[in-house]
Amino acid sequence: MFKRALSLLAAGTLFSGSFLTNQAQADAMVWRVSNEHGELYLGGTIHMLRPSDYPLKPEYDIAFKDSDTLVFETDINAAMDMGFQQQMMMQMSLPPGKTLQDILSPKTYTRLSTFAAERGLPIDMLQSFKPALVAVTLTQLELQKLGITATNGIESYFSGLAKTHNKSVSSLETPDEQIAIMASMGEGYEDDFINGSLDDFENLAQEFKHLINAWKEGDVSTINEKMTTMMKDRFPQMYNNLLVKRNFNWIKEIDRLIKTPDKEFILVGAAHLAGNDSVQNLLKAQGYTIEKVTPTSKSKSPNI
Repeated sequence: MFKRALSLLAAGTLFSGSFLTNQAQADAMVWRVSNEHGELYLGGTIHMLRPSDYPLKPEYDIAFKDSDTLVFETDINAAMDMGFQQQMMMQMSLPPGKTLQDILSPKTYTRLSTFAAERGLPIDMLQSFKPALVAVTLTQLELQKLGITATNGIESYFSGLAKTHNKSVSSLETPDEQIAIMASMGEGYEDDFINGSLDDFENLAQEFKHLINAWKEGDVSTINEKMTTMMKDRFPQMYNNLLVKRNFNWIKEIDRLIKTPDKEFILVGAAHLAGNDSVQNLLKAQGYTIEKVTPTSKSKSPNI
């Protein structure tokens, strides 16, 4: 999603200004990762998309065909379970006796109340929730107006393909770990988090278009400049919790997966694959070979 509000999209943040495609990086965000133990694929995702954002670039097709197992950030089937939803609501709720109005400044609370009311969502319905859930809820409502949903996201798309083609599916994190990450967003800087989210909504359609274009073109430098660097500068705690810590945890799992008989296609938010702390850079530092998959790459599996 944009880092303050759209973390569900790409673990990414708001784009601003003009967009220029880096032609030197015009391939999709898909890499082949290898060492002496084997190889696997690593691909960048956007968690919520429109039907018009398909078909994907052929690099995704190549990696899918040549893989036995798909690995997502979390178990997306478990995330749809009622028990997961209830657990998330519990973790995303404020302590008893505490309200949203208590933890936001009067100015921020008034701005949020006005915004929510204009969209038919009374602020009283949000009083018991942490700012993270409030921001995510409003983000999803705004995106749905643009036809952008998780149902059309990359994870949902490849989950369906995996089922159709009898490929195994696994995850890098447990649902509980995902809930904990989401619940911590905005802690200690609640006003900045809410105001940043509301600022993002002002040009949401155009900024989403920029985000999608950068992702489609594999423009890692733009994603780094407008997503990871912006978050690192403005919200270092969120940058560390949402990106850096998870990237370090994931390379440990990648080290385990690459030694298995199966070949995996790991799909994570695009922001995790940009910047100095990207998954690729961490893997390179440990001696892995990282190669961009190109449209001419050979696949060993039959066509989809």
